[in-house]
Amino acid sequence: MKNKFDDHYRELLSNLFGEMEESSLKQIFEAGKKIELDAGEYLFKQGDSENELYVVLSGRLRAINESKSGTVILGDIAEGEPVGEIALFTNEPRMAAVLAIRKSVVLEISKAEYHSAVAKNPEFASALTRFVINRMRRNVLEQKVEAIPKNIVIIQLQQDLNIDYWVSEIKRTLETMHIPTQILGRESKGEKNYKELSELLEQHKGVNLIVCSGQDADWTRQCLLYADLVILATYFYAESDLYDIEKEQKLYENNILNRKKYLLLLHPENVDVSENTAKWFKNRNIHLHIHARKNNSKDMSRLCRIITNQAVGLVLGGSGAKGYAHVGAVQALLEAGVEIDFVGGSSAGALYGIIMAFADFQNKRIEAICQQSAESDLGINDFFLTFFAKNSSKKIEEFSKNIFGNTALEDLWVTSYCVSTDMTNNEVKIHSIGKVWQQVQESFLSPGIFPPVVVDDQVYMDGTMADNIPIDPMYRYPVKNIIAVSLSGSEPEKVDFKNVPSVWEQVKGKFAKKKRYDNPVITTVMVNSMTFNSRQREEINKSKVSLFFEINLRAVSLLDDSKWKKVVKKGHDQTKSYLEELPQEEKFWIKNS
Repeated sequence: MKNKFDDHYRELLSNLFGEMEESSLKQIFEAGKKIELDAGEYLFKQGDSENELYVVLSGRLRAINESKSGTVILGDIAEGEPVGEIALFTNEPRMAAVLAIRKSVVLEISKAEYHSAVAKNPEFASALTRFVINRMRRNVLEQKVEAIPKNIVIIQLQQDLNIDYWVSEIKRTLETMHIPTQILGRESKGEKNYKELSELLEQHKGVNLIVCSGQDADWTRQCLLYADLVILATYFYAESDLYDIEKEQKLYENNILNRKKYLLLLHPENVDVSENTAKWFKNRNIHLHIHARKNNSKDMSRLCRIITNQAVGLVLGGSGAKGYAHVGAVQALLEAGVEIDFVGGSSAGALYGIIMAFADFQNKRIEAICQQSAESDLGINDFFLTFFAKNSSKKIEEFSKNIFGNTALEDLWVTSYCVSTDMTNNEVKIHSIGKVWQQVQESFLSPGIFPPVVVDDQVYMDGTMADNIPIDPMYRYPVKNIIAVSLSGSEPEKVDFKNVPSVWEQVKGKFAKKKRYDNPVITTVMVNSMTFNSRQREEINKSKVSLFFEINLRAVSLLDDSKWKKVVKKGHDQTKSYLEELPQEEKFWIKNS
C-alpha cells in the first residue's frame, strides 16, 4: 500500500476539497490513517456510534441498509468520494453499513484530526460543507448516477471466440470520449505477482479493460476481485447454456458483493433483427443485456456510454394520435446530435417510441410504419365508443402483430420498456420483456375507448392512468441524462347543443342526411379525467430529468390519424425551437462530445 502523497492523491483530494493549498492537502493526507479493506470487509456497520470521516483512495465501497425485511443496496462509493461525513457533523449512529466490494484503501480522518485540520485550514470545513450541501441539492437523477467503473472485467464465454476487435473498439471509442483506457490480458501479468497488478490498475487514471478468456481460472478469479463491472461477452448465435467459466466462478450467486454484470451479445455486421434473445437469460442473473453489431459505430458508442454510466434515456408521454409528434421530436433530437441509449414510454409514447427503436431510428422505416398506421384507420370516434370499441382493439392488435411480428422487447437494438396499469393489483406494470405487440397493446388501450387486455388472469389498461411519463423505471439503467417529452392534453371542443343528446339520438344523427349533433366532447373529457392525477405527477417529475419539454398540440384531435404528417412536423419544429433556445450549458450532448 502506498503512503506517499504523490500526484495521484494530490489530484484526488483536490477534486474533493477544491482549491486548497497543496501543503494543507498533504497535512490532511499524512495525519489520516490509511486502512486496507478486502472484498467483503466492513468499513463500519449500521448503528455504529463512531463518527470518523473517510475518503476512498482506491477501490470501491458499497452502502447497504439492513433491516428485518432484508438488505437493500443504496449505492456504490467510488475512488475520491467521502464516506461518513453526516455522522461527523451530527454525532448520530451510522444510518447505513458500508463495506468494500473489492480490494480498497480508505483514508480515515478522526473528529479530532478534522478539528485540528480546520483550526489550521478553515477552508477545509468550508470545502467539506460545500460538498455535503451540493450532494443534498442533487435531483433524484443525479443522486442515482454512479461514478464511472474503473476496472471493467470482460469475460469471453466461448473459448474459440476472438474478442480482440471488440475490446480494441471499446478502447478507441472510450478515448474519443476523453476517457484514458488501457487493456490488460493474462499476458500483461507475466511473472509479476497480483499485488503489482493491483498497483498497475490503480495507477492508471482512466478505465482498465481486463480481459479474461476463461482458460486460466486463477487469473479470472483474481481479476474479479478487482472488478467494478463485469461484462460477459458472447457470440449471439452460440449455444446459450451456461459455460464452465460461469459455473466455476459462481458468477450468478446472490450476495451483497455482487458486481453489476452486463451480457454483451455480439452480432455479425448488417444484421437487421435479432431473435429469441430471451434464451440467453435462462439461469443467468444479469443486470442488463446489450446488443452490438460488428462495424456499427452507433452500437459501439451506445455500449461505451452504458458501461461508463453516461447513457441517455428518452421517456415519451401518451396522448392518442398525438403520439405522432414524438416521431418529429426524436427526429429533431437526432439532428441536434443527441444519441439515445434507452427508450421508455406510456400509451402512445410507448407505441411510437418502441416503433422508432424497432426501426433502429431510421426515418424512412419509421415514416413507412406511421403511414401504415394511418391507413389502417386505428382511430375511433364517439359513435364507436358504444358499439365498436372491441372491434377497434382487434384492429390495433392486428396492426401491431403485422408490424412487430414475433419480435420481443429484449430483441430490440435499443433497450426499451413501456408501462401499463395493472387494474387487478392497482399498480404500475413495467414491461421490458415479451412480445412487442402484446406489451405495447397493454400500454395503449384506454378504458371506455378500448376493452382491457387480460394476460395471465391480470387485467391491464392504458399506462397513462397510472404514469403518463414513466421516468422512474429509467433509473434502473446507467443513465446520466434523461429527456422527457410530454404532449399537451386534449381540451373539449365547443358543442352546438344545450343538452347532451341521448345515445339513440346520436345514432340517428349519424345516419341523417343533415348532421344534427357534433359531439367531440366525450372522448376528450374521458381521457383528461383518467389522466388528471398522472398529469399532476408530471410537475413533480420535471425536477427528475435533464430536459423536460411539452409539445403543444391542443389543436390536434386525440383520435384522428388522418393528419399525422402535420402532427410529426409540429413535434419536429417545436422540439427544434426548444433545443435552439436552450442555454448552451444545458446541452449536455455537446459538452460531452
